Amino acid sequence: MADLGKELAEQQLFWKTLFEEKKLAPKLALLATVHVDGITYDDIPQYGQVHVLVQSASTLGDNFMSDTFTVSARLQRRYTTKTYRTFAKVLPSNLLLRQAAYESHTHHHEMHMYLHFFGLLREMHVGKTITLDVPDIYYVNIEEIVQDKTDGSGTCILLEDLSSQGYCMSDKFGGADYRHCHMALTSLAHYHALTLNAVRKWQDPSTGELSNLPHSAKFITQEKTIYELSAVQIAKDFSKRLIEFTQDVKRPDLAEWLQKLMDDRLSEVVLVDTVQSCGPLACILHGDFWNNNMLFKYADEAQQGGSESTDNIPVSLKLIDFQLSRVGHPVTDILYFMYASAKPEVRQHHMQGLLRHYFDTLTADLQLFGVALHYYTWQDFLNDYKKRSLMALFFGGLIMSMGLAKAVVSTMQHLDEEEHLKEPISKGTVNEGEKQEDEFSGKSASFEETLKNMMTSHELSDNPILADRLLKLITEVHSLHNSS
Repeated sequence: MADLGKELAEQQLFWKTLFEEKKLAPKLALLATVHVDGITYDDIPQYGQVHVLVQSASTLGDNFMSDTFTVSARLQRRYTTKTYRTFAKVLPSNLLLRQAAYESHTHHHEMHMYLHFFGLLREMHVGKTITLDVPDIYYVNIEEIVQDKTDGSGTCILLEDLSSQGYCMSDKFGGADYRHCHMALTSLAHYHALTLNAVRKWQDPSTGELSNLPHSAKFITQEKTIYELSAVQIAKDFSKRLIEFTQDVKRPDLAEWLQKLMDDRLSEVVLVDTVQSCGPLACILHGDFWNNNMLFKYADEAQQGGSESTDNIPVSLKLIDFQLSRVGHPVTDILYFMYASAKPEVRQHHMQGLLRHYFDTLTADLQLFGVALHYYTWQDFLNDYKKRSLMALFFGGLIMSMGLAKAVVSTMQHLDEEEHLKEPISKGTVNEGEKQEDEFSGKSASFEETLKNMMTSHELSDNPILADRLLKLITEVHSLHNSS
């Protein structure tokens, strides 16, 4: 264990030195596209000759709030050679997405999670057998955007490169099968148990507030995420898309039901939680828990006798992208994943069983911590599932639509071209109530408007895979709330 800690510290020091001395973050895109054979540095004497190779890890549209790269560095000094690898996230090169990511502080929030929150969890649970399935952090840097001075390109997060260990994304277009759902909910239950126990320790017993948060964890209550700031408007905007969709597929009954939800029951649809509103299950959510934000490792065919069926058997996973983590009820994460990522037939045949597996795993973990749920029962959990399914319909459906609608990618490229033609907003033209220069000094709109632009240029019914999964999801939630 001590050797692993020493190795991590050595890598952290190396990546910090390389990125700061060579100002590498703004150069990653250029290195990945022009210097495809890499670039060599001979002027970092403590590391000898360093050869850096950068490759793009995703394309525009796969990760809306970041551009991602894999970076490998070969250190050669005298007769020794060592290779380090990392997964790098920087602000998007797409200007519109960069503004949205910066304005919403998604990278700031995620850095706090990796740098501080996960460290606190590990310290609190030393010796426990419950796993925290997240990658190690190597280096982070925030470059604030200041008009005519800096553009935020120095902002970066360097994480453990999981791809070199055999981890990869699952098929988001086909949807998660039972095995993937089972593993995802197992890992999620462990994460929720760890954070629920932390919330219990940080609560003031007399008020229920998180008054005893360590200083490094205060961002959890002080920094509002995109969801907390924009949930109502996002739900309203996407509801219009869903209503249009149900009309396009000739389901006026579903269109009428969705309209009534937004007109009469908006407070039931959009739930912005507090510790108190979550009851005994208050925890720190992942917040964006769908298959684009988890990496799976699969069974080794050679060890399984070469059976073709082992290709798609996940054996472990890692969770990434904690940009929307916040106080909430665990069912919020569960349904976000099941509605955005799971195959409809998995929900149809296994939903109750998967929910039960999650609940049993969570309660077993909590028993190890000596945490009691008092009078909260399995039936209470099912009641919360039904209650929160309305919110999950809109936000899980939105994420599914963004993930499966390939038209979003070309739309964002077109909007980016338009954005570059705009004049920057000068300090003197900012209207009362808009963000001031110390908060953001970009060219245009809010995160909500960026999201709306991403979705409004195409019909949800145009994509047959998306249309089928979306219609089945709406029908499923409608039946849940209208069955006797």
